[in-house]
Amino acid sequence: MAASSIATRSGAGMLTVASVFKSGGSYFPKYVRVLRDAVRRNLTIPHRFVCLTDVDVPCERIPLIHGWPSFYSKIELFRPGLFDGPVLYLDLDTVVHGNIDDLARVAATVGFAAVTDPWFGHFNSSIMAWTMDCTFLYERFRADAARFQRIHRKGGASYGDQGFTEATLRAAGVRFEYVDRLLPGLVCNYFHVGETGKVPDGSGICMMMTRPKPHEVEDWVVEHWR
Repeated sequence: MAASSIATRSGAGMLTVASVFKSGGSYFPKYVRVLRDAVRRNLTIPHRFVCLTDVDVPCERIPLIHGWPSFYSKIELFRPGLFDGPVLYLDLDTVVHGNIDDLARVAATVGFAAVTDPWFGHFNSSIMAWTMDCTFLYERFRADAARFQRIHRKGGASYGDQGFTEATLRAAGVRFEYVDRLLPGLVCNYFHVGETGKVPDGSGICMMMTRPKPHEVEDWVVEHWR
């Protein structure tokens, strides 16, 4: 697919802040409510908050329809017809602790953006933003989901849903951006901040990948994960 064949929805519709909760993993419904409330506190731009999930949640619910395991359910974000405006996606274990208006503005202007992996610098899907039509990502994965899960089951740059998404965007000729390079200091990582809470000036989101998760700590995160 050539880059010129990919449509955008820039300027159409309200911003959607999306999350995905697949049951049976490390999370529980409180994660959805906490993220919803944190976004409300720290985003002044009008938005719609939704969760793609297979269980009841305390916000607008979009049912997952495929039963793809774990993080592969995030590919359903790209199903056709779900959104008619810019989308900002946040993993459930991101702790929103400061204003994210600038991030929402990025979501409304870029074709596609993600965050860099905090250790190795490759594409990471914990935070994503897009205005372009991403249906081709969904359609490609759906056509051969089992094979793509085998291809992307190992760690590193090609791991999981993010490995598939990055590889497919590149194959389509899509030039994507990195949120943390567009907005230096906005995104931090718990492994760099630690228990001290000394986040970079201007930081608004802390990523808590692997362990610990937000509900497992009793430090500065508690003030924001509530």
